[in-house]
Amino acid sequence: MRVVSRGGALLIMGCLAGLTGVGSVCAEEFTFDAQQFEKKAFEFRGYAELEPTYILSNEAGALYQLEFLGERQREQIWRLPGALELEGRYRRDMATLSFRTHSTKVWDYRGESADHELYEGLLSLQPDPGFTLDVGKKAYRWGKGYAWNPVAFVERAKDAGNPDLAREGFWTLGFDWIRSFDGPLQTVAFTPLLLPNHGEFNEEFGERGHNNFAAKLYLLYRDIDIDLMVLGEGSRAARYGVDFANNFTPNFEMHGEFAYITDVPRRSLTPACTQGPRQVDNVISYLLGMRYRNEADATFILEYYFNGAGNREQDQRQFYDCVHQAWDAGDPTLLDGLPLDEDLDKGPFSKPNPMRRYLNFRTWWNEPYGMLYFQPGLQVLYNVEDHSYSVSPEANYSGIDDLDLRLRATFPMGDPLTEWGEKPNDYKIELRLRYYF
Repeated sequence: MRVVSRGGALLIMGCLAGLTGVGSVCAEEFTFDAQQFEKKAFEFRGYAELEPTYILSNEAGALYQLEFLGERQREQIWRLPGALELEGRYRRDMATLSFRTHSTKVWDYRGESADHELYEGLLSLQPDPGFTLDVGKKAYRWGKGYAWNPVAFVERAKDAGNPDLAREGFWTLGFDWIRSFDGPLQTVAFTPLLLPNHGEFNEEFGERGHNNFAAKLYLLYRDIDIDLMVLGEGSRAARYGVDFANNFTPNFEMHGEFAYITDVPRRSLTPACTQGPRQVDNVISYLLGMRYRNEADATFILEYYFNGAGNREQDQRQFYDCVHQAWDAGDPTLLDGLPLDEDLDKGPFSKPNPMRRYLNFRTWWNEPYGMLYFQPGLQVLYNVEDHSYSVSPEANYSGIDDLDLRLRATFPMGDPLTEWGEKPNDYKIELRLRYYF
Protein backbone atom coordinates (compact mmCIF):
# COMPACT_ATOMS: atom_id res chain seq x y z
CA MET A 1 0.00 0.00 0.00
CA ARG A 2 1.44 3.35 -1.05
CA VAL A 3 1.14 6.34 1.23
CA VAL A 4 0.63 9.76 -0.34
CA SER A 5 2.51 12.58 1.38
CA ARG A 6 0.71 15.73 2.58
CA GLY A 7 2.37 17.72 -0.23
CA GLY A 8 1.31 15.14 -2.79
CA ALA A 9 -2.24 15.19 -1.46
CA LEU A 10 -2.36 18.96 -1.84
CA LEU A 11 -1.09 18.65 -5.44
CA ILE A 12 -3.77 16.04 -6.27
CA MET A 13 -6.48 18.26 -4.71
CA GLY A 14 -5.22 21.17 -6.80
CA CYS A 15 -5.42 19.10 -9.97
CA LEU A 16 -8.99 18.04 -9.13
CA ALA A 17 -9.91 21.66 -8.51
CA GLY A 18 -8.52 22.53 -11.92
CA LEU A 19 -10.73 19.90 -13.54
CA THR A 20 -13.80 21.58 -12.00
CA GLY A 21 -12.82 25.01 -13.30
CA VAL A 22 -11.72 26.37 -9.90
CA GLY A 23 -8.05 26.48 -10.76
CA SER A 24 -5.06 24.33 -11.70
CA VAL A 25 -1.75 23.62 -10.02
CA CYS A 26 -0.87 20.72 -12.31
CA ALA A 27 0.82 22.77 -14.99
CA GLU A 28 2.75 25.12 -12.70
CA GLU A 29 3.58 25.54 -9.06
CA PHE A 30 1.59 27.94 -6.87
CA THR A 31 3.33 31.27 -6.24
CA PHE A 32 2.49 34.11 -3.82
CA ASP A 33 3.25 37.67 -4.84
CA ALA A 34 3.25 39.84 -1.72
CA GLN A 35 3.51 43.01 -3.82
CA GLN A 36 -0.06 42.48 -5.04
CA PHE A 37 -1.27 43.05 -1.49
CA GLU A 38 0.95 46.02 -0.65
CA LYS A 39 -0.68 49.43 -0.43
CA LYS A 40 0.09 51.61 -3.41
CA ALA A 41 1.72 54.96 -2.80
CA PHE A 42 -0.89 56.74 -4.93
CA GLU A 43 -4.48 55.74 -5.59
CA PHE A 44 -6.98 57.54 -7.79
CA ARG A 45 -10.56 56.64 -8.63
CA GLY A 46 -13.92 58.21 -9.17
CA TYR A 47 -17.14 58.10 -11.12
CA ALA A 48 -19.11 60.13 -13.64
CA GLU A 49 -22.87 59.93 -13.86
CA LEU A 50 -25.92 61.23 -15.67
CA GLU A 51 -29.43 60.97 -14.27
CA PRO A 52 -32.14 62.01 -16.74
CA THR A 53 -35.30 62.71 -14.76
CA TYR A 54 -38.95 63.12 -15.71
CA ILE A 55 -41.36 64.81 -13.28
CA LEU A 56 -45.12 65.10 -13.54
CA SER A 57 -45.98 68.17 -11.48
CA ASN A 58 -48.48 68.25 -8.62
CA GLU A 59 -49.82 71.75 -9.24
CA ALA A 60 -52.03 71.48 -6.15
CA GLY A 61 -49.02 70.79 -3.92
CA ALA A 62 -47.80 73.57 -1.62
CA LEU A 63 -44.13 72.94 -2.46
CA TYR A 64 -44.87 73.22 -6.18
CA GLN A 65 -46.76 76.46 -5.55
CA LEU A 66 -43.94 77.79 -3.37
CA GLU A 67 -41.44 77.24 -6.19
CA PHE A 68 -43.59 78.53 -9.05
CA LEU A 69 -45.49 81.35 -7.33
CA GLY A 70 -45.38 84.20 -9.83
CA GLU A 71 -43.62 82.00 -12.40
CA ARG A 72 -44.72 80.19 -15.55
CA GLN A 73 -46.53 76.94 -14.72
CA ARG A 74 -45.03 73.63 -15.81
CA GLU A 75 -47.11 70.48 -15.96
CA GLN A 76 -44.08 68.37 -16.89
CA ILE A 77 -40.45 68.92 -16.00
CA TRP A 78 -37.38 67.34 -17.57
CA ARG A 79 -34.05 67.56 -15.76
CA LEU A 80 -30.60 66.24 -16.63
CA PRO A 81 -28.32 66.27 -13.60
CA GLY A 82 -24.70 65.22 -14.10
CA ALA A 83 -22.04 64.56 -11.49
CA LEU A 84 -18.31 63.92 -11.37
CA GLU A 85 -16.72 62.67 -8.16
CA LEU A 86 -12.96 62.25 -7.87
CA GLU A 87 -11.09 60.62 -5.01
CA GLY A 88 -7.34 60.29 -4.49
CA ARG A 89 -4.90 59.19 -1.80
CA TYR A 90 -1.12 59.52 -1.53
CA ARG A 91 0.85 57.65 1.16
CA ARG A 92 4.40 58.18 2.25
CA ASP A 93 5.85 56.79 5.47
CA MET A 94 3.41 57.71 8.25
CA ALA A 95 1.62 60.44 6.25
CA THR A 96 -1.44 60.11 4.02
CA LEU A 97 -2.87 62.94 1.95
CA SER A 98 -6.38 62.34 0.61
CA PHE A 99 -9.09 64.27 -1.18
CA ARG A 100 -12.59 63.91 -2.59
CA THR A 101 -14.18 66.44 -4.93
CA HIS A 102 -17.77 66.59 -6.12
CA SER A 103 -18.91 68.55 -9.16
CA THR A 104 -22.46 68.78 -10.46
CA LYS A 105 -24.15 70.34 -13.45
CA VAL A 106 -27.89 70.47 -14.08
CA TRP A 107 -29.79 71.23 -17.26
CA ASP A 108 -33.48 71.99 -16.73
CA TYR A 109 -36.17 74.60 -17.43
CA ARG A 110 -34.08 77.23 -15.61
CA GLY A 111 -31.13 76.73 -17.95
CA GLU A 112 -27.76 75.46 -16.75
CA SER A 113 -26.34 75.51 -13.25
CA ALA A 114 -23.09 74.10 -11.90
CA ASP A 115 -21.50 73.55 -8.51
CA HIS A 116 -18.04 72.39 -7.48
CA GLU A 117 -17.24 71.38 -3.90
CA LEU A 118 -14.31 69.92 -2.00
CA TYR A 119 -15.99 67.19 0.01
CA GLU A 120 -12.80 66.06 1.76
CA GLY A 121 -9.19 67.27 1.89
CA LEU A 122 -7.26 65.60 4.67
CA LEU A 123 -3.75 65.09 5.99
CA SER A 124 -3.47 62.02 8.23
CA LEU A 125 -0.39 61.18 10.32
CA GLN A 126 -0.10 57.69 11.80
CA PRO A 127 3.09 57.33 13.89
CA ASP A 128 1.59 54.27 15.59
CA PRO A 129 -1.06 51.72 14.42
CA GLY A 130 -3.23 52.77 17.35
CA PHE A 131 -3.01 56.53 16.80
CA THR A 132 -3.95 58.71 13.81
CA LEU A 133 -3.94 62.51 13.68
CA ASP A 134 -6.31 64.09 11.11
CA VAL A 135 -6.12 67.70 9.93
CA GLY A 136 -8.38 69.10 7.22
CA LYS A 137 -11.83 68.59 5.79
CA LYS A 138 -13.42 65.24 6.57
CA ALA A 139 -16.90 63.73 6.37
CA TYR A 140 -17.58 61.75 9.55
CA ARG A 141 -20.26 59.09 9.82
CA TRP A 142 -21.72 58.97 13.33
CA GLY A 143 -24.69 56.71 14.03
CA LYS A 144 -25.99 53.29 13.07
CA GLY A 145 -29.23 54.21 11.28
CA TYR A 146 -29.63 53.83 7.54
CA ALA A 147 -32.13 56.59 6.67
CA TRP A 148 -31.60 59.00 9.61
CA ASN A 149 -29.00 59.59 12.32
CA PRO A 150 -30.10 61.54 15.43
CA VAL A 151 -26.51 61.40 16.77
CA ALA A 152 -24.89 62.82 13.61
CA PHE A 153 -23.69 65.90 15.49
CA VAL A 154 -20.85 66.84 13.13
CA GLU A 155 -22.40 65.94 9.77
CA ARG A 156 -24.64 67.34 7.09
CA ALA A 157 -28.12 65.87 6.86
CA LYS A 158 -28.68 62.63 4.97
CA ASP A 159 -31.09 62.25 2.09
CA ALA A 160 -33.34 59.48 3.46
CA GLY A 161 -34.15 58.38 -0.10
CA ASN A 162 -30.45 58.14 -1.07
CA PRO A 163 -28.61 57.65 2.24
CA ASP A 164 -25.51 56.10 0.65
CA LEU A 165 -24.51 59.24 -1.27
CA ALA A 166 -21.26 60.92 -0.24
CA ARG A 167 -21.68 64.19 1.67
CA GLU A 168 -19.50 67.22 2.17
CA GLY A 169 -17.47 67.23 5.36
CA PHE A 170 -16.40 69.97 7.77
CA TRP A 171 -12.94 71.35 8.55
CA THR A 172 -11.68 69.62 11.69
CA LEU A 173 -8.64 68.85 13.80
CA GLY A 174 -8.81 65.53 15.61
CA PHE A 175 -7.29 62.15 16.27
CA ASP A 176 -8.25 58.49 16.65
CA TRP A 177 -6.79 56.54 19.58
CA ILE A 178 -7.50 52.79 19.48
CA ARG A 179 -6.67 49.97 21.89
CA SER A 180 -7.59 46.27 21.87
CA PHE A 181 -7.97 43.99 24.89
CA ASP A 182 -8.58 40.37 25.83
CA GLY A 183 -11.89 39.87 27.58
CA PRO A 184 -15.50 41.05 27.20
CA LEU A 185 -14.35 44.59 26.36
CA GLN A 186 -12.47 43.95 23.14
CA THR A 187 -11.82 47.41 21.66
CA VAL A 188 -11.83 51.03 22.84
CA ALA A 189 -11.46 54.00 20.47
CA PHE A 190 -11.55 57.70 21.30
CA THR A 191 -12.03 60.46 18.70
CA PRO A 192 -11.97 64.10 19.90
CA LEU A 193 -12.60 66.84 17.32
CA LEU A 194 -12.16 70.59 17.08
CA LEU A 195 -14.38 72.38 14.52
CA PRO A 196 -13.54 76.08 14.12
CA ASN A 197 -16.31 78.29 12.79
CA HIS A 198 -14.63 81.51 11.70
CA GLY A 199 -14.85 83.30 8.36
CA GLU A 200 -15.34 80.74 5.60
CA PHE A 201 -14.33 77.80 7.79
CA ASN A 202 -17.44 75.73 8.58
CA GLU A 203 -19.76 78.69 8.01
CA GLU A 204 -22.69 76.28 7.52
CA PHE A 205 -22.13 74.61 10.89
CA GLY A 206 -24.10 77.24 12.81
CA GLU A 207 -23.43 80.54 14.55
CA ARG A 208 -20.03 81.95 13.64
CA GLY A 209 -17.25 82.89 16.02
CA HIS A 210 -16.92 79.61 17.96
CA ASN A 211 -14.35 76.84 18.29
CA ASN A 212 -16.56 73.77 18.66
CA PHE A 213 -15.52 70.64 20.52
CA ALA A 214 -16.98 67.21 19.82
CA ALA A 215 -15.93 63.69 20.79
CA LYS A 216 -16.89 60.05 20.28
CA LEU A 217 -15.99 57.07 22.45
CA TYR A 218 -16.35 53.68 20.73
CA LEU A 219 -16.63 50.40 22.65
CA LEU A 220 -16.78 46.85 21.31
CA TYR A 221 -18.25 44.88 24.21
CA ARG A 222 -19.24 41.23 23.73
CA ASP A 223 -19.75 41.78 19.99
CA ILE A 224 -21.96 44.84 20.62
CA ASP A 225 -20.85 48.10 18.96
CA ILE A 226 -21.48 51.07 21.26
CA ASP A 227 -20.73 54.76 20.68
CA LEU A 228 -20.97 57.64 23.15
CA MET A 229 -20.96 61.12 21.58
CA VAL A 230 -20.96 64.73 22.72
CA LEU A 231 -20.99 68.15 21.06
CA GLY A 232 -20.23 71.09 23.32
CA GLU A 233 -22.24 74.29 23.23
CA GLY A 234 -20.98 76.77 20.64
CA SER A 235 -22.12 77.27 17.06
CA ARG A 236 -24.84 74.75 17.83
CA ALA A 237 -26.58 73.86 21.07
CA ALA A 238 -24.97 71.21 23.25
CA ARG A 239 -26.04 67.64 22.56
CA TYR A 240 -25.29 64.18 23.91
CA GLY A 241 -25.83 60.81 22.26
CA VAL A 242 -25.40 57.06 22.35
CA ASP A 243 -25.89 54.37 19.71
CA PHE A 244 -25.54 50.59 19.44
CA ALA A 245 -25.57 47.79 16.88
CA ASN A 246 -25.58 44.05 17.48
CA ASN A 247 -25.81 40.99 15.22
CA PHE A 248 -27.98 38.56 17.17
CA THR A 249 -27.50 36.04 14.35
CA PRO A 250 -25.39 36.26 11.16
CA ASN A 251 -28.52 37.38 9.28
CA PHE A 252 -30.31 39.50 11.90
CA GLU A 253 -29.05 42.83 13.26
CA MET A 254 -30.60 45.49 15.49
CA HIS A 255 -29.41 49.06 15.88
CA GLY A 256 -30.48 52.18 17.70
CA GLU A 257 -29.58 55.79 18.47
CA PHE A 258 -30.56 58.22 21.23
CA ALA A 259 -29.77 61.95 21.36
CA TYR A 260 -30.46 64.64 23.98
CA ILE A 261 -30.35 68.14 22.49
CA THR A 262 -30.47 71.36 24.48
CA ASP A 263 -32.02 74.75 23.63
CA VAL A 264 -33.99 73.75 20.54
CA PRO A 265 -36.30 76.53 19.22
CA ARG A 266 -39.93 75.49 18.80
CA ARG A 267 -41.42 76.78 15.54
CA SER A 268 -45.09 77.72 15.50
CA LEU A 269 -47.26 79.53 12.96
CA THR A 270 -50.43 81.57 13.40
CA PRO A 271 -53.50 81.55 11.13
CA ALA A 272 -52.34 85.02 10.02
CA CYS A 273 -49.24 83.35 8.52
CA THR A 274 -46.79 84.84 11.01
CA GLN A 275 -44.45 83.13 13.42
CA GLY A 276 -45.81 82.47 16.89
CA PRO A 277 -44.07 83.19 20.21
CA ARG A 278 -40.53 81.85 20.36
CA GLN A 279 -40.06 78.87 22.67
CA VAL A 280 -36.87 76.98 23.50
CA ASP A 281 -36.88 73.44 24.89
CA ASN A 282 -34.56 70.54 25.53
CA VAL A 283 -35.62 67.60 23.36
CA ILE A 284 -34.80 63.97 22.69
CA SER A 285 -34.54 62.20 19.34
CA TYR A 286 -34.11 58.49 18.80
CA LEU A 287 -34.10 55.73 16.20
CA LEU A 288 -34.64 51.99 16.51
CA GLY A 289 -34.17 49.63 13.59
CA MET A 290 -33.46 46.14 12.36
CA ARG A 291 -31.89 44.53 9.33
CA TYR A 292 -32.61 40.97 8.18
CA ARG A 293 -31.28 38.94 5.25
CA ASN A 294 -32.99 35.69 4.29
CA GLU A 295 -31.60 32.56 2.63
CA ALA A 296 -32.54 33.88 -0.83
CA ASP A 297 -30.20 36.88 -0.28
CA ALA A 298 -33.04 39.38 0.08
CA THR A 299 -32.39 42.12 2.66
CA PHE A 300 -35.03 43.97 4.70
CA ILE A 301 -34.56 47.13 6.79
CA LEU A 302 -37.19 48.60 9.10
CA GLU A 303 -36.61 51.74 11.19
CA TYR A 304 -38.67 53.99 13.46
CA TYR A 305 -37.44 57.58 13.89
CA PHE A 306 -38.60 60.17 16.42
CA ASN A 307 -37.27 63.67 15.83
CA GLY A 308 -37.90 65.77 18.92
CA ALA A 309 -36.77 68.90 17.08
CA GLY A 310 -39.26 68.39 14.24
CA ASN A 311 -42.36 70.47 13.54
CA ARG A 312 -45.67 69.66 15.15
CA GLU A 313 -48.39 68.49 12.78
CA GLN A 314 -50.63 71.53 13.31
CA ASP A 315 -47.80 73.95 12.49
CA GLN A 316 -46.79 72.02 9.39
CA ARG A 317 -50.40 72.04 8.18
CA GLN A 318 -50.61 75.76 8.86
CA PHE A 319 -47.53 76.31 6.68
CA TYR A 320 -49.09 74.46 3.76
CA ASP A 321 -52.35 76.40 4.21
CA CYS A 322 -50.46 79.73 4.14
CA VAL A 323 -48.76 78.78 0.87
CA HIS A 324 -52.14 77.91 -0.64
CA GLN A 325 -53.55 81.28 0.47
CA ALA A 326 -50.67 83.12 -1.21
CA TRP A 327 -51.10 81.02 -4.38
CA ASP A 328 -54.85 81.63 -4.61
CA ALA A 329 -54.35 85.36 -4.08
CA GLY A 330 -51.35 85.51 -6.41
CA ASP A 331 -49.56 87.52 -3.72
CA PRO A 332 -46.09 86.32 -2.60
CA THR A 333 -46.00 89.02 0.10
CA LEU A 334 -48.45 86.94 2.16
CA LEU A 335 -45.49 84.64 2.88
CA ASP A 336 -43.24 87.39 4.24
CA GLY A 337 -43.97 86.32 7.83
CA LEU A 338 -42.92 82.70 7.28
CA PRO A 339 -39.44 81.23 7.89
CA LEU A 340 -38.39 80.48 4.31
CA ASP A 341 -35.08 79.65 2.67
CA GLU A 342 -34.12 80.22 -0.98
CA ASP A 343 -33.11 76.56 -1.04
CA LEU A 344 -36.39 74.76 -0.29
CA ASP A 345 -34.48 71.69 0.89
CA LYS A 346 -33.11 73.76 3.80
CA GLY A 347 -36.25 75.61 4.87
CA PRO A 348 -37.57 74.53 8.30
CA PHE A 349 -41.00 73.68 6.85
CA SER A 350 -40.07 72.75 3.27
CA LYS A 351 -37.02 70.51 3.87
CA PRO A 352 -37.38 66.71 3.59
CA ASN A 353 -38.93 65.01 6.62
CA PRO A 354 -39.60 68.16 8.66
CA MET A 355 -41.93 66.53 11.20
CA ARG A 356 -41.40 64.22 14.16
CA ARG A 357 -42.35 60.57 13.60
CA TYR A 358 -41.33 58.44 10.62
CA LEU A 359 -40.95 54.86 9.45
CA ASN A 360 -38.44 53.66 6.87
CA PHE A 361 -38.89 50.32 5.13
CA ARG A 362 -36.35 49.29 2.54
CA THR A 363 -35.68 46.00 0.78
CA TRP A 364 -33.55 44.70 -2.08
CA TRP A 365 -32.95 41.26 -3.57
CA ASN A 366 -29.61 40.25 -5.08
CA GLU A 367 -29.93 38.29 -8.32
CA PRO A 368 -33.46 36.88 -7.82
CA TYR A 369 -34.13 33.56 -9.53
CA GLY A 370 -30.58 33.50 -10.85
CA MET A 371 -30.83 36.75 -12.83
CA LEU A 372 -27.18 37.75 -12.75
CA TYR A 373 -26.18 41.33 -11.88
CA PHE A 374 -29.83 42.32 -11.32
CA GLN A 375 -31.09 43.77 -8.05
CA PRO A 376 -34.69 44.98 -7.61
CA GLY A 377 -35.56 47.06 -4.57
CA LEU A 378 -38.26 49.06 -2.83
CA GLN A 379 -38.34 51.86 -0.26
CA VAL A 380 -41.33 53.22 1.64
CA LEU A 381 -41.02 56.35 3.81
CA TYR A 382 -44.07 56.85 6.06
CA ASN A 383 -45.07 59.87 8.14
CA VAL A 384 -46.65 58.37 11.26
CA GLU A 385 -48.37 61.63 12.26
CA ASP A 386 -50.20 62.64 9.07
CA HIS A 387 -50.25 59.15 7.45
CA SER A 388 -48.74 60.29 4.16
CA TYR A 389 -45.96 58.29 2.50
CA SER A 390 -43.81 57.76 -0.57
CA VAL A 391 -43.25 54.54 -2.50
CA SER A 392 -40.02 54.15 -4.48
CA PRO A 393 -39.48 50.95 -6.50
CA GLU A 394 -36.14 50.58 -8.27
CA ALA A 395 -34.11 48.19 -10.40
CA ASN A 396 -30.31 48.04 -10.51
CA TYR A 397 -28.13 46.34 -13.12
CA SER A 398 -24.32 45.99 -12.90
CA GLY A 399 -23.58 43.46 -15.64
CA ILE A 400 -21.49 45.90 -17.72
CA ASP A 401 -17.91 46.45 -16.58
CA ASP A 402 -17.56 49.60 -14.45
CA LEU A 403 -21.10 50.74 -15.27
CA ASP A 404 -24.07 50.74 -12.89
CA LEU A 405 -27.60 51.39 -14.09
CA ARG A 406 -30.46 52.28 -11.77
CA LEU A 407 -34.08 52.96 -12.74
CA ARG A 408 -36.07 54.46 -9.87
CA ALA A 409 -39.57 55.88 -9.56
CA THR A 410 -41.04 57.82 -6.64
CA PHE A 411 -44.77 58.12 -5.95
CA PRO A 412 -45.85 60.51 -3.15
CA MET A 413 -49.15 59.56 -1.51
CA GLY A 414 -51.19 61.67 0.89
CA ASP A 415 -54.18 63.90 1.55
CA PRO A 416 -54.06 67.70 1.25
CA LEU A 417 -52.06 69.43 4.01
CA THR A 418 -49.91 66.33 4.59
CA GLU A 419 -46.19 66.04 3.90
CA TRP A 420 -46.26 63.83 0.82
CA GLY A 421 -49.64 65.11 -0.30
CA GLU A 422 -48.05 68.56 -0.71
CA LYS A 423 -44.95 67.43 -2.60
CA PRO A 424 -44.25 69.24 -5.91
CA ASN A 425 -44.67 66.15 -8.09
CA ASP A 426 -47.31 63.48 -8.70
CA TYR A 427 -44.47 61.13 -9.53
CA LYS A 428 -40.82 61.19 -10.57
CA ILE A 429 -38.81 58.77 -12.71
CA GLU A 430 -34.99 58.74 -12.68
CA LEU A 431 -32.51 56.72 -14.73
CA ARG A 432 -29.02 56.87 -13.25
CA LEU A 433 -26.00 55.85 -15.35
CA ARG A 434 -22.84 55.79 -13.25
CA TYR A 435 -19.43 54.91 -14.71
CA TYR A 436 -16.57 54.06 -12.33
CA PHE A 437 -12.92 54.52 -13.20
